[in-house]
Formats: sequence, C-alpha cells, structure tokens
Amino acid sequence: MNKNRKNISLTLLVMLCLALLVMSGCGGPSVGRVQGAGDTHYGNADEVETVNSAWGSTDLQMTAESMTQSLLASRWIAKAYEPPKIRLREVRNLTAEHIDTKAITDKIRVQLLRSGQVRFLADTANLDEVFAEREFSEAVTRRDVNKLLADTDYIVTGTVRSIRKTTKEVADVYYQITLELVDPQSAEILWADEKEIRKSTTTPKIGW
Repeated sequence: MNKNRKNISLTLLVMLCLALLVMSGCGGPSVGRVQGAGDTHYGNADEVETVNSAWGSTDLQMTAESMTQSLLASRWIAKAYEPPKIRLREVRNLTAEHIDTKAITDKIRVQLLRSGQVRFLADTANLDEVFAEREFSEAVTRRDVNKLLADTDYIVTGTVRSIRKTTKEVADVYYQITLELVDPQSAEILWADEKEIRKSTTTPKIGW
C-alpha cells in the first residue's frame, strides 16, 4: 500500500513539473540572450572610444558637454530674465572627413533643453514641416516666415575644422570645434567658445 502511494506521489510530482514547464513556455517570450555567428555584445556608451584617429563618439560627447556648459554659464543665458528662444543653425564641416555635424547640434540641443534655461525654435530647414503640420503651408507668406524668424532671441552657429598629418608610423589629427551665439537683429556675436581635440594613432612595427 505504501509503495502504491509513493508511486502515485511521484507521478503527480512529475506531472506538476511538466505542467509548469508547459506554462512557462506559453507565457510569452522569455528574456535571454540570442547570439548569432559573430561576437556581438553591448558596451558602455560613455566609454572612451579610441578605435582610430577619426572623429568618433567620444569627440561628439566631449564637444557637446563642453559647449553646453560654457553657453549655460554665459551671462546671456545664466542671467536672462526668462529662458531665451534659440535657433540652432548648421555647424559647417570644413574637414576632409565625413562628420555628422547635426549629431553635434542635436546633442547640444538635448542638453540645453534638459537644463530648462533655454527654449528652442524649429530650424529654418524644418519650417516647411512645421507649416505642413499646421495645415497652412499654402497660405504662408514671406511676412509670416520673417515673423517667425524675428521671434528668435539668439542664433547658434559654428564650424568644425581639422589638421591631419601622417607618416608611415603615426597619424595625428587636430580638431577645432567653434560655436557662436549671435543676436539676429544686430548680427553681434555675443558669445563664442571652442573645443580642441588632438588624437594620435601609431602603427605597430612588425619585427622578429
């Protein structure tokens, strides 16, 4: 009799375990790691990136952080009676390499907005989208555009330049990123700052 009870208990335990496995499989996608043939993994986005001497994520982050803090500390922003309206213009890339300068302005815009000390207006390039969204693109006139542009307190513009020198063993690049805060009414430059970055890459010598 005891043997039969043990068999029944064991059978019930096995059935219970199977039921739990089935339920866990039907409860939705499981959380885990899916790997492919290669070795892909997540890294820390804030880690210093030094793959080569070309413009990279660390350069973007350092530039945005430095320029944002400098602009916020300027008297035109720090001592403003109310958050001024700013329009970010394109940062011109005067280097010989491809640099997504919009990524620079986008990151600066995000950090400035987080501070709560400024307000941003749509860029000139985005005004057509603004008009279309408001459904008056056909009715808009030059006076309407000028009115929108005149509502800007300050304009931020800038450039990225570089000097690159290479030998067989060393690649050296110097970046200069300059931003300016301009009064759109008087065209006066009220604030300017620069971020300088120098990077060198050496080629390992192969020997015995």
